[in-house]
Amino acid sequence: MDEKKAVIDAQSQFKKSIHKPAETEEEVAQRLSTLTEIQYERCRKKEAENLGIRATLLDKLVKYERIKDRTPDVVENLEPWSKPVSLATVLDEIESHINDHAILPTGGIHAVTLWVASAYLMNEFRIFPKLVVFSPEKRCGKSTVLDLVEAFSPRALFASSISQAAIYRTIEAHQPTLIIDEADTFIANRNDEMVGIINSGHAKNRAFVIRSEGDNNIPTKFSTWSPMVLASIKALQGTIMDRGICIELRRKMNHEKVKRIPADLNTLMKPIRQKLMRWALDHAEVIRAQQIEPPHAGNDRAVDNWIPLFSLANLAGGQWHEKVMSSYACLNSHDEEPTAQIMLLSDIREVFKTHQGERISSKELVDCLIGLEERPWREWRKGSPMTQNSLAKILNGFKIKSKDIRYFGQVARGFDKSQFDDAFTRYLSSE
Repeated sequence: MDEKKAVIDAQSQFKKSIHKPAETEEEVAQRLSTLTEIQYERCRKKEAENLGIRATLLDKLVKYERIKDRTPDVVENLEPWSKPVSLATVLDEIESHINDHAILPTGGIHAVTLWVASAYLMNEFRIFPKLVVFSPEKRCGKSTVLDLVEAFSPRALFASSISQAAIYRTIEAHQPTLIIDEADTFIANRNDEMVGIINSGHAKNRAFVIRSEGDNNIPTKFSTWSPMVLASIKALQGTIMDRGICIELRRKMNHEKVKRIPADLNTLMKPIRQKLMRWALDHAEVIRAQQIEPPHAGNDRAVDNWIPLFSLANLAGGQWHEKVMSSYACLNSHDEEPTAQIMLLSDIREVFKTHQGERISSKELVDCLIGLEERPWREWRKGSPMTQNSLAKILNGFKIKSKDIRYFGQVARGFDKSQFDDAFTRYLSSE
């Protein structure tokens, strides 16, 4: 009987081997990746022959399978909360944690809370702002704020330095909340490709870059559409600040007390992230259909930047409408640092106030500008005063050009005051 059973078993195994489908390259590589180095070396050539590939190619496939399981996730793979969520309750909880650990300017806590929550719904908006955290000096709490933002944000990825290519490749692969610390060390005072990549992620329809890829230089499109947090000492370029919710930190006073952030903050805050994810999944269509525009504050871009925050506050209800209005008013009430071009227009307007007549020569206008105290015109170019040519180059951007005028009985190059009316109206606040 034992012999008969053995024969039957052998026949059964033979039939199974006949009908068993051939292993794929991936399946073979997975099976071989479990072998020791010596075991693999003994069979690699035979296995490669069976697959009809070179042994060196099989080596690469096996190597990939061996490291695949050891490669950590770049961003968190989060499961949403199991039950429906009250947004107002979660926002209150986030705000309470921030208030425990950080000192922010008036309105700052509301803005940060609404920003991290709206990041879960970024894809439902046309415009999404950066969160810019900056301070005049070190030791003002930037690291603490970044740690808090990381703990509440979706798929947070922290970087103290990052290359241009790493920004768009990481965003294309993971769409993380990209948190860049020490941005002043490699972004500030530069007018290069890095700034262009960061700025491109402001509007969804323009949030991409095109780069040549591979040996054939194939044009490839990479996304730059991702929530982004930038932290620096001193403000970054105006184009970046203009696209952000900007939080300026100050060093805390002796009487201002905060709690230290626990070492396991990210683990402790995981339920909040899960709740925000669940709420976002449940309300994506509602947010898409009900986007709330804030009151106009003289800046169209500020209005665009705050639409996500106002939209979430509207659905949260309760005190959140008043909170977002207060935050919007406080954080947009500071005087914007004017560009050199706007500063020049403002100073020319001041010159015309004290100047007799409706005309002025280019030479006299330049002399008046140089005479203004605490203005840059005295040392405009490498320590040298502004010249008539320098003045002409800036004014040309506003389509204002000097012309021959009759000035004190002589013909000279200069300007009519009326030439500036359009630029004064468009670019300067009314008096």
